[in-house]
Amino acid sequence: MNKKVVANVLSSGGQIACIGVVYFFLYKYLLKQLGVEMLGVWSVVMATSSIANIANFGVATSVVRFVALYLKEDTQERINELIFTAVIFIAGFFSVLGLIILPSAHFILSRIIDVKYVDVALKILPFSLICLIVNAIAGVYASVLDGMQKNYIRSLIFTLSSIVLLGLTFLLTPAYGLKGVVFAQLAQSVFTILGCLFLVMKITKYNQLKWQWNKEIFKEIFAYGIKFQVISISAMLNEPVTKLLMAKFGGLQFTGYYEMANRLIMQLRGVIINANQSLMPLMVKSSEDQRLNKVNNLYKINFLAVAAVSLILLTIPVLASNVIAKVWIGHHESMFDLILLLTAVSMYVNLLCGPAYFSLLAEGILNPVIKSQIIIGVLNLILGFVLGKYFGGMGVVFGWLLAVLLGTVYLIRNYAVNNKSLSKFKLSLGLNLILVTTLSFLILKHFNNNFFSRYASYEVGYTMGYGLICLLFLFLIYKEIKNYDKEKSIPSL
Repeated sequence: MNKKVVANVLSSGGQIACIGVVYFFLYKYLLKQLGVEMLGVWSVVMATSSIANIANFGVATSVVRFVALYLKEDTQERINELIFTAVIFIAGFFSVLGLIILPSAHFILSRIIDVKYVDVALKILPFSLICLIVNAIAGVYASVLDGMQKNYIRSLIFTLSSIVLLGLTFLLTPAYGLKGVVFAQLAQSVFTILGCLFLVMKITKYNQLKWQWNKEIFKEIFAYGIKFQVISISAMLNEPVTKLLMAKFGGLQFTGYYEMANRLIMQLRGVIINANQSLMPLMVKSSEDQRLNKVNNLYKINFLAVAAVSLILLTIPVLASNVIAKVWIGHHESMFDLILLLTAVSMYVNLLCGPAYFSLLAEGILNPVIKSQIIIGVLNLILGFVLGKYFGGMGVVFGWLLAVLLGTVYLIRNYAVNNKSLSKFKLSLGLNLILVTTLSFLILKHFNNNFFSRYASYEVGYTMGYGLICLLFLFLIYKEIKNYDKEKSIPSL
């Protein structure tokens, strides 16, 4: 792969890693300043406002795909029309749905959280919805940069915006409480959209003030995005519904700890997802050139890398859970430990379908993705409600884990069946060794958790030992990936 692709993958991962560090200090500060219940309120409000993502229509993903196609055809004018059309489309839909959610918010929130926190939640919800709309528009501009393989620029903007969020949160929260956090989020959103817009205008000579609506491009976006609408609705039934069910059956304290554990795991997950997404222009080029062997070899490389790296990344915080809890929360919290473990397992399972997911998006084959998301969304809602009713917050988490497992298995199996050359694809020795090492370290940690909770330095050394051993096994996977690359199967852009 060429240097630009490697730089984009590394910068995408670096962006999420930096943002993860920022959120570590952010949540530690908010926990101390506001308390875990208010952190839970913030989590529920963000989940409620994110219901507006139903209006996404997969526009951001379609912009990445079509920008890559138009670049291949060298049609700069169509790229500019695509940007303008997508921005108007997404801004209009998000604004309308925001206006629908706002008056119905009291009805939703009063049935989920403690009545004494409803007024606080309602006061910050309008600002949360504005942030959502601004971020959605910024996402279009960021997708243009991704489609042009300028991911490293987008990564820099998002990293700087997270620092803006942290700084303003420290500045505003003492004076305004939870509302100060939302003000900081709004400032972060404005910084992101201005940064992305400026760079898009500079690179493409795009003029936002010029009317460039294109009905034909709108139909292309809509045709691609209407199927993504089903994916968006199904995704809407995942994290937001999980948090709402958790608040109802587990309480705000449980939701607050879940928010912290989930944020940590999601940041690590984002490292892998962003790296995968940065390969989409490469996948589009391969699929458009109809080079099946190259597409499949790219999938094999991607799957091996994702399966190995994500397993290591997600296991490290689980092994170091006592240290993380003491630094982040201030004391050992067994509830946090278990939530962290279950969330890490569910996210690892979910990440395994990432290579198939993005390959199908690049090829424009959305039906398997839709079915997978429907399976996850519907099962999450049903299992989360049933298990939550009988087993509280942990039941909701278990429901989410089972839903993700079944949806992921379906998508991977479907992709393999429809790409027969993958039937001979075997897991590498290095990956098997990492899997065995991970299970061994997790089992030993479980039986010695009381010891590690008392002696943090031993847990740190234990976790570092795991990481060093796995690095050795990663070298075996690297050699296998290089063998695929030597086949000249991966095109350069």
